[in-house]
Amino acid sequence: MEVKVTSTTILTSPLSQPSEVPLTIFDRFALNIHVAVLYAFTPPTSANADIISALSKILVHFPTLTANFSTNSHGRPCLTVGGPDGGALVVEATVSSKLEDHLPLTPSPDFRLLHPGVNDAKHLLQVQLNRFQCGGLVIGITNHHRVADGQSMSSFFLAWGKMVRGVPIDPLPVYDQSWLKPRDPPLVQFNHWGTDFIPLSPQPNEFKATPVYADPSEITNMLFHYSPEFIMRLKAHTNKLSTEKYTTFETLAGYIWRKVTIARQLDDEESTMLSVPVNGRRRLQPPLPPEFFGNLVLDVYPKAKARALIEGGVVKAAGIVRKAVRAIGNDYFRSFIDLAEVYKDKNLVPCYETDGNVLSPNMEVDSWLGFGLDEIDFGGGGKLCGISLTWVPFEGLSIFIPSLSQDGGLDVLVSLLEKDAARFREISHSLD
Repeated sequence: MEVKVTSTTILTSPLSQPSEVPLTIFDRFALNIHVAVLYAFTPPTSANADIISALSKILVHFPTLTANFSTNSHGRPCLTVGGPDGGALVVEATVSSKLEDHLPLTPSPDFRLLHPGVNDAKHLLQVQLNRFQCGGLVIGITNHHRVADGQSMSSFFLAWGKMVRGVPIDPLPVYDQSWLKPRDPPLVQFNHWGTDFIPLSPQPNEFKATPVYADPSEITNMLFHYSPEFIMRLKAHTNKLSTEKYTTFETLAGYIWRKVTIARQLDDEESTMLSVPVNGRRRLQPPLPPEFFGNLVLDVYPKAKARALIEGGVVKAAGIVRKAVRAIGNDYFRSFIDLAEVYKDKNLVPCYETDGNVLSPNMEVDSWLGFGLDEIDFGGGGKLCGISLTWVPFEGLSIFIPSLSQDGGLDVLVSLLEKDAARFREISHSLD
């Protein structure tokens, strides 16, 4: 793939005077990385100038995307909006090949050419408009995860598309952090040490994590399509063996977890843990509006022994996922918020920062379903034809993505070591 950059622009912050926005405990818990995602559109599409003009206008409603990280007068982490080092990076580029030659979008190291570099990125939001020979467009966007979670960025992208098309932005994003105030007095009801954060002063042998690393060339990203018919059969198979009625996410998360465990050929008694992000907007009481912009996600950790998980079938795996996901509610989120108040002057380090780039025997399953990504429209008459991460150099990650194929269904990204990926391909659609 030959990509030629034709222009680079910095869109300055919409705020004329610097303003500080505190990082919440959920922001500080989020991954300390840029997330890079590609959105592909068939021709005809809106002109670059119209897309960039709309971005400049929509950032008025999403000012934290133009901020930079800093610390306030109390030495606590915050975002500074309107500072001299802020703004959003916009790159225009041309691609010598046709878009259809790269569809369906399956993560590839080559796709890193379609967005600005994420290592030591100066700007928290980076956009690259890639024009293909056929007139197709791929928008490569990277954003720092500690500014916004998946739901927030989906809202941003949908709003940006509306601005291009001249459609009113309603509802607007919400930044009110008063919902996240600690209780008085704060009450830490749960043990967040060793699961969410590394203990501040661990006892000998209390918390030991040995990160495992692999050469990125040994890691394979695969994309699998699961049709509505397959999902229906899978859920029917699962529900037939249980009195519970599992959701699509619970069923498919358990299914993928079990299949990955089989492909890895773990020892029977080896423990395997699934990390599942849970959105707190509706779990907090009173609930927060979906338009809350920032981070509001915590992880839950279903666990099982490899043999029990495999022999129990998908119904057991789905049941373990269901129990963990449904156990976390308002009390847990409030306890997490109060933890930040109790230890506000301490450096809280998320446990995942001790991980290498190999999660085995554990894995993570994220869902982009329900965000409305398949409704993104940048005008011009073209259609959204691809959604994908560019490349995942981490083993053990799986992401559920809404499918844009004619039959609907959903796509599942699975990242594994190549030796395990070969076995996973063989069993990826087996109900056994």
